[in-house]
Amino acid sequence: MAISFSVRGGMDAIVADLGKVKSGVLEKAIPRALNRVGEMAITTGARELRADGYNFKISEIKDAFRQSKASSSNLVTTLKVRRKTKSLMEFNPRESKAGVTVQIHGQRKLIKGAFIGQRLNGASGVFIEDKTAGKIIVRRQKQYKRGSRGGWQSLPAKKLYGPSVGGAYANERIQSTMQRFITEKFEERLRHEVKNLSR
Repeated sequence: MAISFSVRGGMDAIVADLGKVKSGVLEKAIPRALNRVGEMAITTGARELRADGYNFKISEIKDAFRQSKASSSNLVTTLKVRRKTKSLMEFNPRESKAGVTVQIHGQRKLIKGAFIGQRLNGASGVFIEDKTAGKIIVRRQKQYKRGSRGGWQSLPAKKLYGPSVGGAYANERIQSTMQRFITEKFEERLRHEVKNLSR
């Protein structure tokens, strides 16, 4: 997912409102303002995602963003979010007889029939039996004593994953909030940059 912001369309009105500006100042101020607002939008988007109930850390959300910065020859800043899925083990799984509950967005949700297991390589995950999947060797968390060598089974099962940060950002409300923030904040930031460069 990508969010791009360009100032080509509305710059005339903004520049006119700024009044007389020293030669060369705007050429430097505009890309600086765009890039700074892009950075601020990432922080705003991270807070919005958390406020919306998604179980991601602020630092994790910020790390998922990549910003293509504006320059004097390219007055566009673009924010891209990676779509890297996460194991359900990272969403506070709890196993019961009914299955596994996880907290991805808002309240905990039950995945019926799922179980927490361990692969031969030591990696844990949330799995569910699936006859269409290939067989894997797995040991169920609830069916062995810690440190024992028993409990290994060959099952047709698949590992389950939660959403990526990029997938969560497909939320139209959050995208709209970020776009609005960038639009409203740009002029304010441009004034700040012009003032600094005019000293």
